[in-house]
Amino acid sequence: MEPKSVYYKIIRSILLLCFPRAKTVYEEQPGDEPAVFVCNHAAIRGPVMMTLDFKRKHQTWTVHCAMDSEKAANYAFHDILMGNSRRCQWFWRMLSHIIAKMLPPLLRYDTIPVYHDKSIIKTFKQSIKAMMDGNDLVIFAESPKRFSEYICELQPGFIDIARLYYRKTKKALKFYPVYLEKKNAVISVGKPITYDPDQPLDEQRSRMTAYLRDNIDRLARALPAHKPVPFLADRWYSAYGMYEDDAPGYWQMIEEGK
Repeated sequence: MEPKSVYYKIIRSILLLCFPRAKTVYEEQPGDEPAVFVCNHAAIRGPVMMTLDFKRKHQTWTVHCAMDSEKAANYAFHDILMGNSRRCQWFWRMLSHIIAKMLPPLLRYDTIPVYHDKSIIKTFKQSIKAMMDGNDLVIFAESPKRFSEYICELQPGFIDIARLYYRKTKKALKFYPVYLEKKNAVISVGKPITYDPDQPLDEQRSRMTAYLRDNIDRLARALPAHKPVPFLADRWYSAYGMYEDDAPGYWQMIEEGK
């Protein structure tokens, strides 16, 4: 395992001060086999909570352009700062370049880059290797398309990892729905759904993403009253609403540096 940098340790220490320690509550205790934990994003809160407080050995899918020094600035401008919704865009462009210097060295540990083109095969290969090494996968699979106040529709492509894992191991991969909520300081993990190698992959994508989406929503509603933090803020939809049903187009725009 690569030693963590001083910079990473400093940022982690700051986040530990800002975020209350979260407990993980399971409806069904996972076994020792690798599994996939599919989470709501809750803006920055979801990834931070899983990084700080999820105790199982895991690697997290992370959008590759946030880890690419040449593309991180445009990613920061659109996806973090939502720059098209703001005045004085020169200022937000400048700020995005500062953020871009900070992201790649911070995201290099325990992550798997996720590509939005044919390079996705690299994501799958690294994911299989990670699981063969005993890691779980943590995936934030929400698309911009809104479903409820707690969760957006899930992009279905991540389900394909189950077929590849089955080909490699002859084991059926389990996917757990996870709801992350900072106020109650809880990582709420529902009962899993298991890949069925005897069913067509297209049917599996639809069935499994619906189960995970609906159960993340259910886990959220079972918690004490809290204000949900959406994947994307209203400001994003005011400026990028044309991409609500076109996630590939959104990522293409970022990749092309527009």
